[in-house]
Amino acid sequence: MCCSLKYLIILAPLMSMTPWLKAQSFEPDIGFGIVSELRDTNGVSVADYDQDGDMDIFLVSIHKFQEGNSQTWSRLLRNNGQGGFEDVTEESKILFENETLREGWMGDRMGASWGDYDNDGFPDLFLSNDGGDELWHNEGNGQFENVTKSSGTEGCLDCYSSNGLWWDYDLDGDLDLYVSDWLKTNRLHRNEGNGIFIDMSEFSGLDDEGKTWASIPIDVNKDAFPDLYVVNDFGESRLFINQGNGKFSDLTRYYQLENLGDGMGIDVCDYNSDGNFDIYVTNIYDHLPNPFFVGSEEGIFTNRASELGIENTGWGWGARFFDADNDLDEDLYVVNGMKVINGRGDQNVFFENEDGIFNNISQSLGMNSISIGRGLEVFDCDNDGDMDVLVGNREVNLVLYKNNIIQTDVQNKNWIQIELEGTESNKNALGSIVEINLQGKRYYRHYSGANLFGQSIKPIHYGLAHHDFIDEISVTWPSGKKEYFPSVLANQVVKLIEGDTKLYSSNLALDINEASKLINIYPNPFENQITFSFSKNISSPLNFSLMNTLGQVVYHKIFQKGFSAPLDVSTANLSSGLYYYQLKRGKDTITGKLLKK
Repeated sequence: MCCSLKYLIILAPLMSMTPWLKAQSFEPDIGFGIVSELRDTNGVSVADYDQDGDMDIFLVSIHKFQEGNSQTWSRLLRNNGQGGFEDVTEESKILFENETLREGWMGDRMGASWGDYDNDGFPDLFLSNDGGDELWHNEGNGQFENVTKSSGTEGCLDCYSSNGLWWDYDLDGDLDLYVSDWLKTNRLHRNEGNGIFIDMSEFSGLDDEGKTWASIPIDVNKDAFPDLYVVNDFGESRLFINQGNGKFSDLTRYYQLENLGDGMGIDVCDYNSDGNFDIYVTNIYDHLPNPFFVGSEEGIFTNRASELGIENTGWGWGARFFDADNDLDEDLYVVNGMKVINGRGDQNVFFENEDGIFNNISQSLGMNSISIGRGLEVFDCDNDGDMDVLVGNREVNLVLYKNNIIQTDVQNKNWIQIELEGTESNKNALGSIVEINLQGKRYYRHYSGANLFGQSIKPIHYGLAHHDFIDEISVTWPSGKKEYFPSVLANQVVKLIEGDTKLYSSNLALDINEASKLINIYPNPFENQITFSFSKNISSPLNFSLMNTLGQVVYHKIFQKGFSAPLDVSTANLSSGLYYYQLKRGKDTITGKLLKK
């Protein structure tokens, strides 16, 4: 695994830094014109469907498929790894759409949810529709097979399926499917592990009759079994607690998660890094403000949306928490709208999280467009370490906003992205909790990929601000096992595998500058001692890190001053082979290779 091409370390210089800016700039990607004719989009979701190391996109057109009218096509876009996307819809075979679709007020087709239900390493795709759903199996060769009928996930003609959620509710190591329905009762399909799903809706108690737009799994009572929060329109949203025996109980009021508004979108975060996850729901503000349920150690939630200033986004739809400016905390973006009349309507809203205080900076970012926003996803489309934003719209084109934080903010350039692979748990490790330790301060992420009108399989992103490396990563897997991984340098994608304490690195990025001419490092190859000789006396602390080929820090030392500095590295018990070093002083960084005898 560690020797595969996908996870070899690549040393690359960062772009030159410009003065720090208060707010980073998001710019619409005009090169995303490959789908400019697709105006009416509900779901947008991402996954690496071809396993080539970057995020691909699926877009859901609201229209019933017409072979001769490409504006009615849902589309699979392959990331070409060079900053662009290629339309591979036809070659993927996801064109022969469900013939039972009917005209719905929100459109015929709603959501796209990625999940590897057979644990073969290739993400499969569930499409939720108004009148008959679809399950497409990823064959691993760039093509998909329609397995809807054979799997038992077809829904019904009268169903108005708004969303599909992949999750392992029974913790048996494979993904089950929960389908939200706006007209009929919601459906729980249990994965039998042989390509067949069994309807457990009534038995489980999850056959909710509300007009459901979305749902999200979260372990509210911290018993290791995933619970489910169901977001309903025109009625009460509900929290269902997993009893661990295949059945669920409605305990919405006990945990104080009541929302009587027109609930639509949902996302989970830990906005104040206290280790307790929080839940945000989008409503129609004129009917009821958006709630932000802040978690507590006792498990009871408190609605703090008004206090934090994030209760009003107009007619809310998709919402995403993400660290947009790489400053360690999670910001919030919400897309909104129902009608645009004479250029007037609801604006999309960006809230910057600054030490637990949210500020509306939508206008300064240029992300306050007036449109009829629906689906929303954030992901690193160009592998540069910051999160880009994809917005699906009605009546206007969808938009891909490129994030320029890496180029514009010298204070917050560092980042880490973490891929997870379950072995005892489901392959995608959906339902995991990731925790990183930065000099004693801990930051948490809840990984489900779930969103309104879709679900994604993507790396977990942390902005690291000025931190050059993470002291420790821990993962609580869906199996209940908690594992710890060693310190690792910033600015790379690492893959963590359940049951394997190694980190597999893909794209370590360190900058190299003229300062390298001022230093001599010897001997190389080395045995038990390394000496650094500086041509000028250093008057400020110099950080030295030695990394193995997996990107793990195996030795660290801080020099205070001097002309030369011998290091005894025998205590590190290093094995023979190749190592990388990093010397850092202020903004200056030197990297290179050393060989251990």
